[in-house]
Amino acid sequence: MDGKQALWFEEIGQESFNLVGKKNANLGELTKLGIPVPRGFAVTIKAEEAFLNETGALQTIRDMVSQAGDLRNISKQAKLSEAIRSMVESKEIPAAMKAEILNDYHELSAKSGKSGAVAVSVRSAGSQSHPGQYETVLNVTGDKQLLSMLKKVWSSIFNKITIAKLVQKGIPIDQSPAIGVGIVEMVNARCAGVGFTIHPISGDLANVIIESTWGLGEGVVGGKINTDRFVVDKASLKIVDKTLGEKKLQVIAEGNQVIEKEVPPEKQAVYTLSEEEAGAIAKIGMELEAHFKEPQDFEWAVDDSWKFPNNIFLLQTRPVVGVKDQKKKTMEEQLGELLERLF
Repeated sequence: MDGKQALWFEEIGQESFNLVGKKNANLGELTKLGIPVPRGFAVTIKAEEAFLNETGALQTIRDMVSQAGDLRNISKQAKLSEAIRSMVESKEIPAAMKAEILNDYHELSAKSGKSGAVAVSVRSAGSQSHPGQYETVLNVTGDKQLLSMLKKVWSSIFNKITIAKLVQKGIPIDQSPAIGVGIVEMVNARCAGVGFTIHPISGDLANVIIESTWGLGEGVVGGKINTDRFVVDKASLKIVDKTLGEKKLQVIAEGNQVIEKEVPPEKQAVYTLSEEEAGAIAKIGMELEAHFKEPQDFEWAVDDSWKFPNNIFLLQTRPVVGVKDQKKKTMEEQLGELLERLF
């Protein structure tokens, strides 16, 4: 791995958090476990550090900060963020780094079995979890767009939110931590969503909670689109409760873009998942929980290019945060109760 700027998911795992970022490291870990994830590779954190140094962008950032004046002013923070991001995105990626990344992208395209360049998502991955803080770009196709969106994701470490936090903590802006970037083959999602292996409010571990909508899952993650909700019993993998969402809008890939589109009325009135699919998603969630030894918040998609059960793909997983313990029970106690029900 020494000197490599990009690593295939098969080459990384949980031990790679500080090398490629948590999201990528987890996808590598899941690849090794045999849990279905899209094909892809990770551009390392060191690659962004090298890019910023070798292009002179880091020194330019220091100069821009020194000329910006009092950064406790929110308006100045926003202007500085915009200027830094524009400057970073204008830089050329060093030739050797560009060649390595594009070589892996061409190999990924070949592995997909599709003609021409494969569509990918370009996903930020910090060494610490910062959900929603950095950029993720979907449905990216071709060398030129890939490199442009890679720089856009890299530049997002200087977004308004990050700069405000750095100023508040008294940390120099040029020390904003670099991030890894995942180059992940797009899933042709019929539906997608999120799952929780613990009830996000009560802390109950008996069920997996699944939220699902038509199309890509970005609308679910962002909370913009109503979802179907399934409660799946961990012991039986059966749906014990479900709620039909309105699902008037869906996020879909179209051309080289991702757009919001109205859902046809006949699809608004039906559930996005079958009982078998919901059970299979819940089972994957339980496997994640068992492997990582704590409740998981995970993202998934169903791709109808494949036949069930091979049509379910995991897009990412992370520990659930901010859950209150149900009646102050420990996770071990609740798992003990679940095992009693199973056996």
